[in-house]
Amino acid sequence: MFAPEETTDLPEVARRFLSSALSPGAEVAPTVLLETEGEIKLKDWVPFRGRQVLTAGEGFVWEATAGRPPVVFKGGDTYWKGKGSLDFRLWGLIPVVRASGPDVDRSSASRLAIETAAWVPQALTSRMGAQWRGVDPSTAVVTVPAGDQSLDVTITIDGEGRLIHLTTLRWGDPEPGVFDMHVFGGSIDAHSEFSGVTIATQGRVGWWWGTERQSEGEFFRYRITDARVG
Repeated sequence: MFAPEETTDLPEVARRFLSSALSPGAEVAPTVLLETEGEIKLKDWVPFRGRQVLTAGEGFVWEATAGRPPVVFKGGDTYWKGKGSLDFRLWGLIPVVRASGPDVDRSSASRLAIETAAWVPQALTSRMGAQWRGVDPSTAVVTVPAGDQSLDVTITIDGEGRLIHLTTLRWGDPEPGVFDMHVFGGSIDAHSEFSGVTIATQGRVGWWWGTERQSEGEFFRYRITDARVG
């Protein structure tokens, strides 16, 4: 159970964020089950519905259906024990996108880290292995376990301690075929509380977040319709 006094030795931004996100007595469990909907950019923006299980520090499984009939894609992303994979199929049958290997593993680890900050704030406590460094009155860097490594996520909060912006460096190829480290992140537009834990429930995500290329890199707009902690 979360106790506010366990944040005493953390930077001010961390204290404000955790006090806003976690009610006293909230369960400090590493896993969340999310029901999601929104839009994803393929060639054009198309609707999606998905379900994700995320365990902080370990991995995630995301299953989704995207598109408009008659062109509908089914599949998902997985990252577990340091290994990532991607598999989407037209109508759930014909392979369209399949990927795995070191580049996917490395990229998926960063996704786990940044999604932990957005959707599993109870994992950002010291007892769960998170380490904090304050930057300014509204910004901090939190280092979180992600598979077999630890990765930095920069968070920005508003005056009430709620998360409004987050970024990390992520390995990927937003320009196809050219893998490199790029700024990756998102902005938070709404929050909701589930079982004493307040998480980001609406936002926008993409490459080059916070740079002049942000609009070019945006590819994911989500709404969390339900969340179960534990």
